[in-house]
Amino acid sequence: MQKIKEEVVLMSSALTTFKEWLVSRGMRDETLRGYKIDTNQFHQWMSKQSNGPVFVDEVKQDHIESFLEYLVHERKCKPRTVNRKINALATFFTCMKKKKVIKENPVDDIERIKVAESERIHLTKEEIEAIIKAIKHPVIHYFAVMMAHTGIRVNECINLTLKDVNLEEGFVQVINGKGGKNRRVPMNEHLVEQMKEYLEHHRPKIDSLYFFALKKSGTVSQQYFNSTLKEACKAAGINKNVSSHILRHSKVDPIVKTQIL
Repeated sequence: MQKIKEEVVLMSSALTTFKEWLVSRGMRDETLRGYKIDTNQFHQWMSKQSNGPVFVDEVKQDHIESFLEYLVHERKCKPRTVNRKINALATFFTCMKKKKVIKENPVDDIERIKVAESERIHLTKEEIEAIIKAIKHPVIHYFAVMMAHTGIRVNECINLTLKDVNLEEGFVQVINGKGGKNRRVPMNEHLVEQMKEYLEHHRPKIDSLYFFALKKSGTVSQQYFNSTLKEACKAAGINKNVSSHILRHSKVDPIVKTQIL
C-alpha cells in the first residue's frame, strides 16, 4: 500500500491561492481573467488524463509537454496562444514554489514556440490613419488616436483620468501599468492639440473622472473599443485582423491630424 503524503495540495484549491496571490501583486482584472482561463484549461486536461483529482506536486515536465502537444495538434492553437498558456503555467508554478508546495517549477525548461514572422500583423502609417478616420464615434476616435501615437495599452488608456493627461507639460501619466508600475509617456504637440480638441468639443459633459468617457457608462470598455476597431477596419477596406494590441504595436509618431466628420 502506497504511503500517503503528509502534505498534498489539490490543484483545484491551489488555483484559488494563485488568484489571491496575483491580486496581492496588483494584477489587473484582464490579466487575472487570462491566467484563470489558461490554468483552468490545464487543470481540466490533467484531470481528464489522470481520471481523478490532480495534486500540484505530481505535475511534471512531461505533463506540461504533453499538454502543449494537445494544444498544438488537437486544439490547433497558434504559437502565440501556446506561449501565453506556457507563461500562465510558469507563473502558477512559480507561485506554488514560493508557497513551498513544490521544490521545482516543471515549466522552467519548457521552451517557447518560435512565432512565425507571418503571424506578426503590423499596420502602416497610412492604414492607421485610415482606420482612425473611419471611427465616427468621437470618444472612440480620440481614444484610438491616443493609443496609436503613444503605444499605451488599451486598459491603460481606459484607466486614464483627467489628472493623468497633462496637456500643459505634454505627457500621459500611466498609473499601475503592466507589473503594477507607473510611467510617464510623452505626447508631441500634435497629439496635445488633438486631446485639447477632444476635451473642448467631443468629451461628453458628464461627471466622470476618466479622460475617455462615454455618456452612458462614464468609461470605455475594451470589448466596445475592439468591436469598433474591427468595424472601422472593414469600413476602411483593410483586410487585417486588427485589435487594440496590434494598434499599439504599430504606433506612428508624429501624429497626422484627423477630423471627425
